[in-house]
Amino acid sequence: MSHSPSASRAILLLLFPLLAILAVFCRCVYLQHVRHDAFVEQAARQQLKLIPLQGRRGLIVDRKGMILAQSVKRKSLAVDPARVRDVQATAEALAGILSDSDKPVAAGDLQARIAARRNKRFLWVKRFLSDEQAARIQALSLPGIILQTEYHREYPLGELAAHVVGFTDIDGQGLEGIEKQYDEDLRGQDSLWRMSSDVGRRAVFAREPLGDARDGHTIVTTLDCTIQDYLQEQLSQTVDKFQAEGACGIVVDPRSSEILALALTPTYNAQQARQVPAELRRNRALTDPVEPGSIFKPFTIASALQGGFCRMDEVIDCEEGPYRAKGLGVIREYKYYHGMQPVSGILVHSSNIGSAKIAQRMGKDYFYPMIERFGYGSPTGIDLPGEGGGILVPLQEWRWGDYALTRASFGQGPVAATPIQVMQAFCVLANGGRFQRPRVVRAILSSDAQQVVQRYHTETEPARQVIAPEIARQVVTIGLRGVVQRRGGSANKAEVDGYEVFGKSGTAQVPRKDGRGYEDRQYISSFIAGAPASDPRLCCLIMVYRPDRSLGLGYTGGAVAASAVGRILEYSLAYLGVPPQQADADTAMAWQQ
Repeated sequence: MSHSPSASRAILLLLFPLLAILAVFCRCVYLQHVRHDAFVEQAARQQLKLIPLQGRRGLIVDRKGMILAQSVKRKSLAVDPARVRDVQATAEALAGILSDSDKPVAAGDLQARIAARRNKRFLWVKRFLSDEQAARIQALSLPGIILQTEYHREYPLGELAAHVVGFTDIDGQGLEGIEKQYDEDLRGQDSLWRMSSDVGRRAVFAREPLGDARDGHTIVTTLDCTIQDYLQEQLSQTVDKFQAEGACGIVVDPRSSEILALALTPTYNAQQARQVPAELRRNRALTDPVEPGSIFKPFTIASALQGGFCRMDEVIDCEEGPYRAKGLGVIREYKYYHGMQPVSGILVHSSNIGSAKIAQRMGKDYFYPMIERFGYGSPTGIDLPGEGGGILVPLQEWRWGDYALTRASFGQGPVAATPIQVMQAFCVLANGGRFQRPRVVRAILSSDAQQVVQRYHTETEPARQVIAPEIARQVVTIGLRGVVQRRGGSANKAEVDGYEVFGKSGTAQVPRKDGRGYEDRQYISSFIAGAPASDPRLCCLIMVYRPDRSLGLGYTGGAVAASAVGRILEYSLAYLGVPPQQADADTAMAWQQ
């Protein structure tokens, strides 16, 4: 039976819709069942956004609450390249606003970056905008523009204590100083919010946080910004006056070994730290060993007194000329030769020959361990990163003969120390013979500063007794007090009215880089002192690197650094409210006996 043409057309007209319906049905089955999980995942990617919720990095403050480092909210600029409609116009508009910043953005470069990532959904353009820039960009209302809130690390006091506080990278990771040492405590805990968004990737409503965000802890330092500022001022003036390469200064409370101030010049602004050469950022007070010179002599005398090798009033023949003995070479004095001198006079007149003879009495097997007990040859343990251990040639090496023994007695040869090592050893004398680890952090507080997370004090870290308290008292009140009191001497520039200052100068030659001898007419001029002698409350060290001798102003530690140390002690003692004390007449004249 055959169908008419009209019947065939009717069948085909019915068949096509049925086939279309079947195709749609199959497609729906495919989409709803076969591809279900894939499309659910794609929808989640498009409709759900994970918004970072940052924990604020903790504060760093001085001992009185002055803010040294803080994190503040700032807007950062990014784009969604896939949503930018007119790449050229958008790049030109943004570049015109960003060109006012320190690092201008070229429109052509930005256009190329966006065009190269058209299939991506996020591209950083500029981190941490100014408020004005953020407002102008917001007013553009361009599609694809993302203004994201971040925390920006700021250092309100700029150069003040930059080498101690340190700095972070752009993402808030500690890189130097306290920022690095206490990074784990300072870091907040970040979280993520799940947000529903519309087709334009605009947030519609929040769903729930993934974890809890927490702000970082507050670090309370031992620094006092007032003393720190004055120290930096004095260092800068001293370097300018003597046209020196640089200087380092430290102020410490010897009773607790807390660092009240630590500075170097030249210094840098922590806000621009990443643009500063690494050489300038290096904390030379912790890293760079130098031959201490005559500021080492008090430790030689103290060691000998402790071992019973001499008495403070014992008279020693200082030769009245060069000292020659087998294996010693020739030992000379800096300026004047001396005859018979009491041990206290060896300190007062800074006699190399007297120090060498006392070292010969002790011998290297006794003297070397005493040098170690004062902290030389190993890091002090200060709570800052990058500390070095100085140099102390091992006793077993052949270089520790009589020549090395005698040169070590006045701070040359096998001994080189960092400024913090010298300061800590001096604090042993000022603290009744006790060695305590120096600190730059007093406490760690909760983010709201209402709870103490960790407190550091002397009771938690017992002191190590290096020498007897009576020996330390003799060295301070008789020997070192006499150095400053001596009339007509350069060290009396450190004398302070109303306070008994004790101290020692040092003038060290700069070794050649090849290790063979010393550079011609190049010195490191140092002065270290404390006050009051009867009850030391402060110790101060200043080292001046390579003062210019051609100026005719002097180059010794007493000539270059003593007056600055005296001014710092005078200012700081008055600021801290330490009452003036009259010198004990017996003590004042004891060094002359």
